[in-house]
Amino acid sequence: MDVVRITKTDDPYFDEFLSVYSISFPIFEQRVKEQHIYAFNQPNYNVNCYIENNSFIGFIVFWDFDSYIYIEHLAIHPDRRGQNYGSLVLNQFIEQNEKSIILEIDPLVDDISVKRYHFYKHLGFIKNNHKHTHPAYREGFQDHELIILSTQKVLSKKEYEQFYSDLKNIVMNKMEAKIAAKVLNR
Repeated sequence: MDVVRITKTDDPYFDEFLSVYSISFPIFEQRVKEQHIYAFNQPNYNVNCYIENNSFIGFIVFWDFDSYIYIEHLAIHPDRRGQNYGSLVLNQFIEQNEKSIILEIDPLVDDISVKRYHFYKHLGFIKNNHKHTHPAYREGFQDHELIILSTQKVLSKKEYEQFYSDLKNIVMNKMEAKIAAKVLNR
């Protein structure tokens, strides 16, 4: 499986990425195009697409910070789900990175969320007990409660606070400021 890094919205794989992205996440967890443009201009933002035999398998969207990596989005093409690609992609990603990896999942309220938790647990992720609310991506939507998972160790309070600060101030707030500026300039 080849890894292709997307670096801008006119990349040849961007449309395939966006297609899988838009059907894999609820609307309130999705960036709009201007938010993607903002993110691509951030030095620690990365989109890795996984390609096999010229076929789009899936992607990992991640932010590479000094002491950890934050996986913002991970998805496998619907035609490839259930074929072990999620495990292959994520295992390869974990093996290639020495830093602790952080991601978020939905609260464990139904069979799907419990199954997702066990998928990540099987790959070595550890549940953190920090109360965590992810800021909304889009105007008109509420912040939403999520569970933090991490590799290597449970995050200390200080590590979690650093992650949340990065999430709020780098991943989300600047993104929202750029959108607000665009709306004001209409």
